[in-house]
Amino acid sequence: MFLANPDFLVNSLHVITVIATPLHIFGTYCIFFKTPKAMNSVKWPLFNLHFWCMFLDWGLTVLSVPLLIFPVMGGYPLGILTNWFVVCTSIVVAFENRYYQLYGKNQVWHYFRIPFIIINYLLTVTFLIPACIDVPNQRMALERTYQLIPNLPEDIKSGPIFILAVEYFWVMVPFNFMAVLVLIESLLFIGLINRNMKTSSRQMTLSENTILLQKKFMKALYAQVSVFLINFQVPFLYVFYSLTSGFYSQEANNLVFIIGSLHGINSTLIMLFAHKPYRAECVKVIMSGRDFFKIPPRTVEIRRQQARQNQSFSSTLFTLSL
Repeated sequence: MFLANPDFLVNSLHVITVIATPLHIFGTYCIFFKTPKAMNSVKWPLFNLHFWCMFLDWGLTVLSVPLLIFPVMGGYPLGILTNWFVVCTSIVVAFENRYYQLYGKNQVWHYFRIPFIIINYLLTVTFLIPACIDVPNQRMALERTYQLIPNLPEDIKSGPIFILAVEYFWVMVPFNFMAVLVLIESLLFIGLINRNMKTSSRQMTLSENTILLQKKFMKALYAQVSVFLINFQVPFLYVFYSLTSGFYSQEANNLVFIIGSLHGINSTLIMLFAHKPYRAECVKVIMSGRDFFKIPPRTVEIRRQQARQNQSFSSTLFTLSL
């Protein structure tokens, strides 16, 4: 079937790259040159998150283009899960930065934040080491794969398939540990920020304008994180179902991977339209493009004519009804 063909996956991911790359470049420009001075403290954490989203996109759609064959943990090539968790850790760092800049500079957290960030990034690049140490004999693993998936297409069999694990314990335990760790850390910093914002509002230690600005930024960050979770929720649920039930469909494997690869486009669009300065720059670019291609704007006179026509039509209907 066409959807199961490796060429379909490759071409789809390359199309995503063509669309996403100029969008990512424009997002980078907005972060560095359109972030207001009042929000300078979030510029680098925001770029850090944006950078890893770009890196994940290019890693999936250009550098690796992995073809996975769930329900076995195999395919070609290896190493994509680590990139996903670098994005997750960058989300935690973004929330941590907001807490530190607003409330943590003069608290004990000041002494622990650097070790905390280093440990988190070390975990993202080492959490799959147990699985890599326990890699099975590839000949035996491939025989078991062919038994489990007797209908594996020949064009996939002919590829350099690598089986990461036959027993899933040393993959699923570290993976679930990282997922829970990232979730707990994110919720912890969100809770601390919200609690301190309420305290600052009551005690008037921050101006209303500053609190309002921080709330808007947090809402925009929530939206960006939500896109990440939604984009990968469907693929993760499918992978879990495939691993636990033994269900195999190369069409579904390719489609859920393409859905996950759309994360970078969605995340960048949310970032551009959720933050007011970036949104204003987007409008400016759109207006410039309209002027460049000489697209005539809708004039007030046209709208007035349409309004008069609608009014005349309504009056005619009213007269006929009498």
